[in-house]
Amino acid sequence: MDSLTAIVDGDSIRVPEFSLDRFQDELLRNLHLEFFLESCRVLITPHLRYTTTGSATREEEERLEALLAEKQDQIQQIKRYLLLNLSLYSGLLEANSYDIALNNHLLISRFVDFKAHPGVYEVKLYTLSQDDLIAHYGDKIYLGRDFVSFARLQRDHFGIVWIRDSLRQQLTRLATRVAGLAGPAERPWLERELLPELEESVEEFTSEVDALTAECPARVSPGGDPEALLEVNSRFREVKHTLSEAEVTLREAETRLITASSDVARYVTKLRKDLTNYVDYVMVKINGRLSDAVNGIHL
Repeated sequence: MDSLTAIVDGDSIRVPEFSLDRFQDELLRNLHLEFFLESCRVLITPHLRYTTTGSATREEEERLEALLAEKQDQIQQIKRYLLLNLSLYSGLLEANSYDIALNNHLLISRFVDFKAHPGVYEVKLYTLSQDDLIAHYGDKIYLGRDFVSFARLQRDHFGIVWIRDSLRQQLTRLATRVAGLAGPAERPWLERELLPELEESVEEFTSEVDALTAECPARVSPGGDPEALLEVNSRFREVKHTLSEAEVTLREAETRLITASSDVARYVTKLRKDLTNYVDYVMVKINGRLSDAVNGIHL
């Protein structure tokens, strides 16, 4: 609730003019925003009503009712701004378009404070059929996560620092899940093989990102110096390779854990999905754009 209040009470959200294709337009029509309350979560529906996943306090309900009555324009702007960010800085919508379309374009966007970067939110995306939205909310399909800053649309170094810090946090959370949920059969290889291998990959990724941000400009223009574009493109390609190696490791672990019906499997799957999405993002939205610029392709 505090996050929602901070967003709508902050400076006016500036959304540049942009056109929606049919798929994006359907997403906007069916977009649900989710925020944390004290003991549950609240979903703001496309018609600017709300439903909770548990018991909200009367004070929370009154605040929600007042906010939805007074801040309708701001909430609509949050939706458009989120969709613009997802279109510019992720491959999530296209990579998951099949599952989203199967659920009549219903998209749930959960806003979480990104403590490593005050003022930035991690947005976790899910889809679910409308019929299951209340009765079977726990069955929603996790699609991945992105990041949103309402203060600034442009992302330095394409937001790779946010990805770095998020992955480090997620690895810590996965280790906690392993400690609490792993059974005696899988615990030894999870703690002695998988987690150390992932930690090594994330550290390598961190070193590459640190070097990239220290030595490359925060923003590069497709019309800039070709040599600079080549260098930045090469650095991001190396970053992508490291992410790809970690994704393969997690994919193999995911298969093994699902076969064993392990309680850890779902958390490995989520992290693997995040890595897959980050690889797609770097490959398509960063390497793709920079390569077209270097090659002088303007179609």
